[in-house]
Amino acid sequence: MAVVHDDIGRRRFLSQAVMGFGMLFGIGTLSFRFLQFLLPTEARRESETVLIGAESRIPLGEAVPMDLGGRKILVLRTEEGVAAFSRRCTDLGCLVSWNKERSQFICPCHQGTFDRTGLNIAGPPPRPLDRLQIVKRGEQLYVNIQAT
Repeated sequence: MAVVHDDIGRRRFLSQAVMGFGMLFGIGTLSFRFLQFLLPTEARRESETVLIGAESRIPLGEAVPMDLGGRKILVLRTEEGVAAFSRRCTDLGCLVSWNKERSQFICPCHQGTFDRTGLNIAGPPPRPLDRLQIVKRGEQLYVNIQAT
């Protein structure tokens, strides 16, 4: 009579071991990604200071549109001082313009309205205009923009 070797135990063990390692690898990867989601690393965004000109170049009560390396801004001079805002509407990204009679920024897409501080006061924009920091050195004005 011949001896029959029963390899079913070894095959089952190897099959379950491979599946177990695969599951551990998958669960470990998912756990790692979930922790990355819960604790994101904050990307440092570098800013650069760009000369926009003399303060006297900007008329009182006017907003001067400027293009700084592809970044469109409006520089507004009021009695309180000079402020710079992104021209991109916070609703759809349309370019806002300054309405001197109403002292407001108006978005042509959905008639979104912002006051002279950039605060959204009417229409669909969900948040105020992005405000950029102005640095004054003597008579010259500089604006801090995020480097891309």
